[in-house]
Amino acid sequence: MDSILVFNKLSKSSILKVVDLRLKDVADRLKHRRIVLDVDQAAREWLASHGYSDLYGARAIARVVRTDVLFPLARKLLRGTIRDGDSVEIRVSGEELEIVENHPEDPTVARPESGELSLDTKKI
Repeated sequence: MDSILVFNKLSKSSILKVVDLRLKDVADRLKHRRIVLDVDQAAREWLASHGYSDLYGARAIARVVRTDVLFPLARKLLRGTIRDGDSVEIRVSGEELEIVENHPEDPTVARPESGELSLDTKKI
């Protein structure tokens, strides 16, 4: 090793910009279904605080967005509680991030928790 790189700690506004970029990636994947994400400031800050560490920086933000936004959203799409053309509210509820369901569960749709369907989020 012949050089040392020093990284400065990211500002809160920089971390929030990374969160917005990751959320934009999710929103872009949903465009063909006409689904719009409505993420309030508290939810953005929740994602920033859960996805940023002093040691690893903003690298984990993509993981937090995937596990706390994309995967739950995919399950709700599969269950029919979120449908094409919906506006999806993402809020903080207590200590958790919540994706607000717009419809009651569709009983004609197989439940992903039962193992009847596999979760392929690349197609969302």
